Amino acid sequence: MATMACVSPEPTRSRLVDRIVGPDDSESMNAEANSRVSLAGLLDPRTWNLPGWNDSHSSQRPSSDTIGQLDSSLALLSRYRNTLQPFHRLSSDVLVLIFLELQRDEWNPVPQSFGAYKYLPVTKVCHSWRQVALNAPILWRQLSTRYPDMAMAAIERSLDAGLCFVIPQNYQEGDKVAALIKAVAAQTRRLQRLYIPSTMLKSSDGNIDPALTPLIEAPAPILEILETFKVHGEGDCRPLPVLFKGEAPCLSRLRVQYLCPQLNSISVSKLKYLSFSGKKRAPLSMTVSQLLDLLERCPLLEIFKTEKVSWQAAQDDDKRKVRLEHLKYLELGRANGSVISDIVGRITAPDYAMKLKVWLERYDDNKFYIGIPSEHLLEFDHPLRDLRKLFVDYINGYEGVAIRGATSKFPIEIHALLEDTTVANVGDMDSIAASVFQSICRTFDTEHLEEFAIYEMRTHARWTNFTKKVWVELFKRTPRLKSLYVTTDISYDEGLSRAVLAALVAPDERTTRILCPTLENLFVNGDKTWSSLQAYVMAEERARAGHPLKRVSMRLSHYASFHDPDDTDLPLLRKHVETVDLNPPEISFPDYPDTN
Repeated sequence: MATMACVSPEPTRSRLVDRIVGPDDSESMNAEANSRVSLAGLLDPRTWNLPGWNDSHSSQRPSSDTIGQLDSSLALLSRYRNTLQPFHRLSSDVLVLIFLELQRDEWNPVPQSFGAYKYLPVTKVCHSWRQVALNAPILWRQLSTRYPDMAMAAIERSLDAGLCFVIPQNYQEGDKVAALIKAVAAQTRRLQRLYIPSTMLKSSDGNIDPALTPLIEAPAPILEILETFKVHGEGDCRPLPVLFKGEAPCLSRLRVQYLCPQLNSISVSKLKYLSFSGKKRAPLSMTVSQLLDLLERCPLLEIFKTEKVSWQAAQDDDKRKVRLEHLKYLELGRANGSVISDIVGRITAPDYAMKLKVWLERYDDNKFYIGIPSEHLLEFDHPLRDLRKLFVDYINGYEGVAIRGATSKFPIEIHALLEDTTVANVGDMDSIAASVFQSICRTFDTEHLEEFAIYEMRTHARWTNFTKKVWVELFKRTPRLKSLYVTTDISYDEGLSRAVLAALVAPDERTTRILCPTLENLFVNGDKTWSSLQAYVMAEERARAGHPLKRVSMRLSHYASFHDPDDTDLPLLRKHVETVDLNPPEISFPDYPDTN
């Protein structure tokens, strides 16, 4: 016999319910005297003894009290019915996990859905689900000024759970918002994540928004994330003020806009993610020595990103280097190549991905700073000494070059650009392309390089000075090169591939042996001055020297109407090359780690 002992009844219940759930303890002495309704009885309407049920002309008319009690009984019966459903068998712990999963997509602080608790309609499946949702503190951690009433209720229901508080970019000031900030300020000890507009920490007059002051005056012992939303405003960039009395020992993520972190601004000993940026016309100002001071206090740092910073050289006697054992990603943007080279040379780590955006600087007739230090300035175990892939791409429509590379584990990307103000002194890219190329080859340590690619993509201008001598200098520095990619996508070229082919059969002046002895693959795209005869001679010479190619693949205008290499003159190469085809592959690179 099923009962409703697991359900808390309403204060007033009808006789029908008493008959269903059984007598109370006070009525136990008369239990035998009272008839009881069983589940079997409920399932068989013929056994019901209800006025007016079997006799439609019954003279008994129910009173309003009877109808009210009947409604209450029916509601309890409905709740009892739900207890028989399969979904009611889910335990509270499982339900909490389900509701947390429904919240997963709502943890992004940017969309308006944050703090709205849009999953709540799902909890209305039954009374027990609703009770679980209302009584689980971990489900009530999202607070947003967009929904102040919901946030105030969440503060009460969250009990001692950590809080995530968001003040969006376009927040509306008002009494409710002020009351909410004050209520959160009283719970700073529970504050775990904080997202606020950048203007609240740096207003146009350089002061902190008074509305935020109560929130940042007390220590935040469990704060893990502090981020600001970028809000364009007037005024210069400023130092990050002291927050939470500088006491946030658990802070692992700091991302601020238009603010420069200081040593006493906030705790950084547990930081894993650090990002700060300035304005295009009003960049942050920071010396390399100040940066080193900051990084020395971040031994656990994994991701470091800066942009629009006016870096000042370190003091002459400051030769420090910082070792970051956990670093996975480094991004430095929009700064002079010489200073970026200095910073990269001072940061050592086992291996990490890198993205740099630098302004090219000439320091010699044929030498340029490209954002990384020369190989002789690097530590023996610096990851740049383990370069395996290098792709030089002259950017179409821009005065610059994109350099993509990869170590055995992580990718590297450098955008070396010319500023409008320096083109007159340095020269445009058409005139310095070969010199920049030589600087790239001389700067990187290519001892372990296995794949090299060059991509010329200019619509009108002609590249000059990519001579055999330039390529010979590169190939001397790449003894382990296995694959070479050459792509030209211009209306006219000066025989770049011819210079490459000539260099591949040139002997090393030091050893008299052929260059790049491990070269196996040659891939060519778009060259309009390609010479099949020269390619044949190159393959023959390398085979004769004991270093034959395994694959030659090309996609050229000469063979645009051909799909089968046997219909061209390429099969002649098979005398000295294992595979000859018309489908050169693309060079691939490892994926960047997640830096969001």
